[in-house]
Amino acid sequence: MVLTVTICGGGNGAHCSAGYIASKGHKVNVLTRSPEKWSDTIKVTTATSSWADKGDFVGKLHRVSSHPADVIWESDVILIAAPAHVHGTILRRCKDYLKEGVLIGTIFAQGGFDWIAREALTTEGMSKVKALFGLQNIPWICKVTEYGKEARILGPKNRLMVVSHPVDIVNEMTDLVTDLYDIPCGTLPNFLSVTLTPSNQIIHPARYYSIFRDAEERQEKDGDDWGYSVEELTAAKSLELYEDFDPLSAEILASLDNELQTIKIALNLHFPQLDLSAVPPIVERICKVYGDDVTDQSSLLQVMRTNKGYVGCGTPMSKTKSGKMRPNVGCRLFWEDVPFGLCILKGLAEMLDNIPTPSINKMIWWHQKFMGKVYLKEDGNLNPLLIMETGSPARYGLHSLEEIVRTSVPTALMGWQGVGRTGKGIKSKI
Repeated sequence: MVLTVTICGGGNGAHCSAGYIASKGHKVNVLTRSPEKWSDTIKVTTATSSWADKGDFVGKLHRVSSHPADVIWESDVILIAAPAHVHGTILRRCKDYLKEGVLIGTIFAQGGFDWIAREALTTEGMSKVKALFGLQNIPWICKVTEYGKEARILGPKNRLMVVSHPVDIVNEMTDLVTDLYDIPCGTLPNFLSVTLTPSNQIIHPARYYSIFRDAEERQEKDGDDWGYSVEELTAAKSLELYEDFDPLSAEILASLDNELQTIKIALNLHFPQLDLSAVPPIVERICKVYGDDVTDQSSLLQVMRTNKGYVGCGTPMSKTKSGKMRPNVGCRLFWEDVPFGLCILKGLAEMLDNIPTPSINKMIWWHQKFMGKVYLKEDGNLNPLLIMETGSPARYGLHSLEEIVRTSVPTALMGWQGVGRTGKGIKSKI
C-alpha cells in the first residue's frame, strides 16, 4: 500500500527518513523551514555501517514546502523528525490542515509527546487523529552530508520499539513503522515508558558536563575569549561524544540513571497496574537496542565506548573568533535534553513527594547557566515562572499523578477503580 507520508523537520533524521521512505515507493513530502535548499531527490549512503551491504538508497520527493497547507492536507502519516522542544510548534502549525483519520508520530518520542500533541492539537485537532505513535529511539545514528541532498546512516538499530495512544492499537502502529523503516519492531506499553526511558536526557548532560566541567572557571579567567584549543580537547577530553566516554561521564550517568529508576519505582508504588517494565537501567537498554554492536558489555563505561552504533558522533561545539572551542549552547543537547528531559524527571519527582534528585539538580543547574535560564531555583525546586518553557507535566496542566498516567493505560482500564493511587490507601478513577 502506497502511503502519503509528510516528514516534518530538516535535520539528520528528517533527511534519512525522507530519502529512505521515498526509496520504498511511498509518496513523501517534507515540511521544512528551508525548502529552497532541498533537491527533489535525497540520497542515503550506508558505507562503513552495518547496513553497508544494502548499498545506497535514493528517494524522489513529492513536495517540499515551508507551508503546512501545501503538504499536510493529503498526509496519511505525519512523521515529526525534530527535537522535542519544537514538537508543539510544528503540531500547532499543522492543526488546521489535518486529514480525517491521520496518523501522527515522531521518530523520537521522548519529552512527553502525547502530552505535547494533545495540548497543541486541542480537542478539535485530536478528533481527526486516528492515533498518536512514536519511536523510543531514532532508527539510526545518522548525519547530513550535503544539506537537502544527501545523508549518511552511521549506526542502524537492530530493533525499534513503538508506542501508541490509544494503547490498544500499538500493533497496528508497529506494522506501519516496520513497513516504513524495514527494521524489526517491538511494542511498548505506553508513552510514559518512552518519556522515562534512560537515554539522551541523561547520557548527554553527563557527557557534556564531564568534557566542559571547568568552563565556568575559564569564563572568569579569560573573559570573552574563553574556550578550549583543539589540541587541548583532543589530548585531554576528545572531540568524540560517545567513543571517548570517560570514567566521570559514566559515574554521573549512573547516578542520573539511579534517580530515574527511583522515579519509576515510585510511580509503580502508586499505580501497580501501570506497566513500566520497558524502562530498564541504562546498560540493559543500550545492549538490548544495539545488540552485538556493543562489543564489550562488561560495564557502563565500556558499553558507551564500544558501541559501534555510536561511532562518528562528534561533540557539538562552537568556535570563537580566536579559534577556541566552546560548548554549543544552541544545540539540542541543551534545549531538548534539559527542559524536555531533566526538567520532566524533576517535575515527576516533585509530584512524587519530592523524591531527592541531587544529580538531576546538579546537571540542570550547570547547563542552565550557559542557557541564560533558571529552570531550577537555588532551593532545588522548579521555577514556576519558566514551567511553560519546559516539558514538565505542569506545563500541560497535569497537576496530579492520575492525570499523568491517563494516556498510559489501555482503554479497558479507563475508569476502572482498580487503576489508581494505592500508596496511601486511595483508589481513584482515571
